[in-house]
Amino acid sequence: MKYKLPLFVLLGTLLPFSQNADARLLLGSKMPNTAVFVKSEFNGDSSITSVGVEMMAKQNNSHFGVIFTSAVGAARVDNKQGEQEEFITWDNGMKLGYFNDFFIYAELGLDLFELAFKNDRGDNTYQIEKSNNDIDGYAGIGMGYHFKPFKIEAFTRVRQIDGYYWEAEEHIYSGVQLSLTF
Repeated sequence: MKYKLPLFVLLGTLLPFSQNADARLLLGSKMPNTAVFVKSEFNGDSSITSVGVEMMAKQNNSHFGVIFTSAVGAARVDNKQGEQEEFITWDNGMKLGYFNDFFIYAELGLDLFELAFKNDRGDNTYQIEKSNNDIDGYAGIGMGYHFKPFKIEAFTRVRQIDGYYWEAEEHIYSGVQLSLTF
């Protein structure tokens, strides 16, 4: 059990990279799109700002595909008690959709940082019995435009964010992402 968690985290990080290599083997000589990005999402005073990488896998002559993402970020989230929580995120997910110059997608993901470090997010202040705490995740939709080599997109996500003793006040976040593609 001691080594299963680090192995799971390592495999979760390598998934986007391995998908890129597998896609090249399966799809022929055309390399799937790879990008680095910066994104910011917000709701009121709550915000999450991240940098990351994404890799697309799709058939050469199709506009439908999947993009695997991994991003590290800093979050400031208002909780239901009126306080602001600050923590690091490591979002990993995938976008399924139509990808051309104009693109639209649905996405799912989770916070592997919370999984790896057992979600201690500042909860050491209280010494009471732990409540139910799920791994944070998100589901969303987005759209954007790819004017090579840049992409700009707007998205909305429903996020489940909590700690052992707190829950985020808001669950719907909207944001923008700027990417440089290779």
